Amino acid sequence: MDIGNYLDEIKKEEARNKEFLHLTANENQLSKTARMFLGSKLSERYFFGPGNGSGIVEAGSFVGLGLKSVNDIIVAAKEAAKDMLHAADVNLNVLSGVHAMMSSILSTTNPGDVVMTVPHEYGGHFATEGILERTGRKHVFADFNMSTLSFDVEKIANKFEESNAKALYLDVSYYLNPHNLREIRRAIGEDPIIIYDASHTMGLIMGQRFQSPLEEGANVISANTHKTLPGPHKGMVAFRDKELADKANAIIDGSLYSTPHTTHLIALSTTILEMKEFGQAFAEQIISNSNAIGQAFESLGYDVRKANTGRYSENHQAHVFIDNKGDHLDLYKNLINNNIITNFEGEELSGGRWFIRVGTQEITRRGMKETEMAQIANLVDRAMKGLNVKDEVLAINKNFPNIFFSFDKDE
Repeated sequence: MDIGNYLDEIKKEEARNKEFLHLTANENQLSKTARMFLGSKLSERYFFGPGNGSGIVEAGSFVGLGLKSVNDIIVAAKEAAKDMLHAADVNLNVLSGVHAMMSSILSTTNPGDVVMTVPHEYGGHFATEGILERTGRKHVFADFNMSTLSFDVEKIANKFEESNAKALYLDVSYYLNPHNLREIRRAIGEDPIIIYDASHTMGLIMGQRFQSPLEEGANVISANTHKTLPGPHKGMVAFRDKELADKANAIIDGSLYSTPHTTHLIALSTTILEMKEFGQAFAEQIISNSNAIGQAFESLGYDVRKANTGRYSENHQAHVFIDNKGDHLDLYKNLINNNIITNFEGEELSGGRWFIRVGTQEITRRGMKETEMAQIANLVDRAMKGLNVKDEVLAINKNFPNIFFSFDKDE
C-alpha cells in the first residue's frame, strides 16, 4: 500500500485548517509549550506513577518503570487545579469529556439509581441519557425556563421527590450565564449528588470569572479540557470533599481506564499551570470579547440573545439568531467559502430558532480583543450575504500567529 496519498491529503487538511478563522465554541489551541511532548517517544509509554527511589513501580504482582519527571508536573498541576476550583482532589487521568461524564456518574451512583439530566433542547449533552440507560441507571429530565435562562428549581425539587432521584448531572452546552446552582441545592437538599459539567467553562472557572460550582453546591465537576481550558483533548474530574474523592477515585483509577495517555497528561498539566499564571486575564478578556462581538452583531441588525444578567454573555459564547437571514446551509457554505468556521445550532435547541453559537475563547487566546470582534462580526455578516471576504480573513489570521496567556516565549 502507498500510504503517501493519504498522508498528503491530511497535510492539505492541516494547511487548510490553519487558514480558517475558528469561531467555534467547542475548540481551542494549545500553546507551543503544552504541545511540546505530544509527538515524543513518551507517547508510546504508560504512566504508572513516579516509582520508588530507583524509579521502579511496584503494584502487587506488577512491576513497571516510573516516570518521576512526569509525576512532578502532574502533582504541580493538581495542586493548582485544586486551588483554582476550591476542590479537595482532582483526577486528571480520564481521557475525554464523555469519559469524564461516565467516570463521574459511575463512581458516584449505583445501578438502579435515578439521575436527573438536562434535556437536549435546553443544551443537554446527546450522550448522557444513553450512558445512564446502558449502565443500569434510571433517568428523568430537569426543567428549564427559557424566559429566565435558569433552571426551574420548584419543578426540579418536586421531580426529585417524586422520582427519588439520587443525583443531578448538569450537562449544559448552550448557555450564556451561570446556573442558579445555590437555589437548586437549597431546593433538593444536601443529600443528592450534583455533578456540574464544566466542559465549556472550565477555563473561566479557573480564571475566577465565572461561578465556582464546588462552593455553590456541586459535589463534583466533570469536564473535557479543550474549550475555555485550552488544553489537549482529554478530561478531568474535581471533587468538593475528600471522602467522596477517595471513594470515586478508587473506582475511576481501579476500573475505568488503563493508560491516562502520558503525553496528553503532560500537555494538560502544562495548560493547567498556564491557567494558574494567566487564567484570570484570559477569562476576563474572553467575556469582554463575547460582549463586544454580541454588540457588534446587534449593531449590524442581528437579533442577539442576552444572558439573564442583561449583558450579551457571561462566558465564551454569543448567540446570534440567523433564522431570518436565509437558508442556514447556504449561509454556512458562504462562511466556509470565506474560511470562517463556527457552530450553527438548530431550531430544536434553546427556543426554536436557528442561531450561530459564536465562541470567543480561541480567538482570544490568539491575542484578539474588542477591536477585532467588531471586524470579525463585519466579516461574518458580509460573508453570509455572499460577498467575498476571504482575503480579509486570511489577513486577520496572519496578523495573530502566536498563542497568548501561555508560557510561550514568543507571546
